[in-house]
Amino acid sequence: MQRAFRGVAAIVGLTGLAFAALVPAAAVADTAESGLWWFDRGRIQEAHDAGFDGSGVKVAVIDSQINPDAVGLRGADVTVREPSYCLDASGTPYPSVATDYVASHHATNVASMIVGTGEAPTGGAPVKGVAPGVEMLFYTAPVVDGVLDDEGEDAECLQEGGSKLAADNRTGLDHAVSDAVADGADIISISSGGMDASKGIAEAYANDVVVVASMPNEDGIASPPASLNGVVAVQAFGEDGKIQNGQYGKPNVSDDVIAAAPGIGLLLQGASDSWEAQSLGSGTSYATPIVAGMLAVVKQKYPEATAGQLIQSLIHNTGTKGEHEPKWNSGTGYGAASLAGMLAVDPTKYPDENPIFDADDPNASPSLAMVNEVKAAQDRENGTAIPRPSSAPGGAEQPSDVSAMPWVIGGVIVAVLVVGGITLAIVLTRSSRRQTTEQGGNHGR
Repeated sequence: MQRAFRGVAAIVGLTGLAFAALVPAAAVADTAESGLWWFDRGRIQEAHDAGFDGSGVKVAVIDSQINPDAVGLRGADVTVREPSYCLDASGTPYPSVATDYVASHHATNVASMIVGTGEAPTGGAPVKGVAPGVEMLFYTAPVVDGVLDDEGEDAECLQEGGSKLAADNRTGLDHAVSDAVADGADIISISSGGMDASKGIAEAYANDVVVVASMPNEDGIASPPASLNGVVAVQAFGEDGKIQNGQYGKPNVSDDVIAAAPGIGLLLQGASDSWEAQSLGSGTSYATPIVAGMLAVVKQKYPEATAGQLIQSLIHNTGTKGEHEPKWNSGTGYGAASLAGMLAVDPTKYPDENPIFDADDPNASPSLAMVNEVKAAQDRENGTAIPRPSSAPGGAEQPSDVSAMPWVIGGVIVAVLVVGGITLAIVLTRSSRRQTTEQGGNHGR
């Protein structure tokens, strides 16, 4: 079954997917430090100390405008593609770099979750990333102007003539994905939604690239690119192990979720009055680059692993229980992404196929036919005629049981944001929504 999604005008993910609670200056040091719970709990420093920080891996981030000179991001290996993929009212492309807080705080912090250098502002906490050694390729689509449109959104990516689509009927995000693939990205991280990117994602699959995208924070509403076939859709949870609630107070469960990662009460750099200030923020927007960064670190240790094998490792090694058969639930997908778990297992042992790609549904987007069409076109362009398999890139079991939410340890939980959430025990009762199938089954695409 292919999930219907809202139109291109419905942009979620920038102001909708993430929000921040500002930390008073007097309390910034102690409280901001609490926003690094995910870094400590996820044993990220252990990986860095062992020499695994994503070096040699290219990660593309597609988001709003960015401030590469912000604390924790300046000095990182970030190449920003100029201009953006979005046009202003006069038809002029927006720049990709901006220092305005409203325009660039989202992307700046999304990027920092991956390549944060550990720099700290005076009296503040260090801004740390999962994979500070990666080469980051940055692309802007959409842009945020702080002005709400008729649908209450302040993020958009207009094309020629003020249309949502370019002359080739593709969105700016779709073109950005294509360029990220052409530029050699190993992993693409997208923390926005509401724009189709099927053509670009088909190109990603045809070139062995992992695509990770944030779920909407709107009570399980399906939205591309997270809802597209084969994409690693990411859920957010907090220090207490609870997944977030949607903006209407309901559990943010979804048929599309693949994995969960820390995304509640995280340290963010910058505030409306100063880039030197720090805040705590939440949303799947920040959980998504954490997963992308983890996969980059694993790719560094196991460079021969394919995109499909990296995703296999992600779903086989969630939580704290070590390697296991994947089990899915509508709250956390296959469970919480575990860097330590993935680093402990060579992913090349797994089948070379994307286990969350539905190769059997001709109506899936992108479909297997779309991916094979891209491969055939590349073969023609390269003057080759390499036989292509008729059934890749998908296919692993999707058992109906639920994997446990990890990362929760004893002790006092500091309440930094009131985001809501449901306990794992409640999530477990929803495990019957998927049944075991062959060849990747149906992920609601």
